[in-house]
Amino acid sequence: MICYECGHAIRRDFAKFCDHCGSSLEIKLKKPSAKKEALVKIEDEIDQASNLFLLWNSAIAATFIFYIIHAVTDGYIYLFLLVLFMLVVSWMLLLTKLHDLALINHQSTKKFILMNFGVPILGTFYSYIKLTQK
Repeated sequence: MICYECGHAIRRDFAKFCDHCGSSLEIKLKKPSAKKEALVKIEDEIDQASNLFLLWNSAIAATFIFYIIHAVTDGYIYLFLLVLFMLVVSWMLLLTKLHDLALINHQSTKKFILMNFGVPILGTFYSYIKLTQK
């Protein structure tokens, strides 16, 4: 048995107190504090948005490449659809992260939503550039 406070190894199996520091060996349940808030570092959020932006750009390039392969060979439709699905999912993840950045920066979400769904691709590029500037 090991003491939770000092880490001292206790040889007796049914001991209730530590020989070294005298603290109780019973497991103490910690109550969660309601005052603790999750601290969000803006740099980490920007890094995550940058990674998602790169994933989205690579999915765009892969979609065009597999579309050309599909158009030339009249095959590989499932591969093209898989890459197209990856493009849509990565775009949704990127928009979610950019929306979180807009909330952290206390910017208007109405403008963000209208920009990204009014002109989707250009709006996403504009939102990424605007929200990741330090």
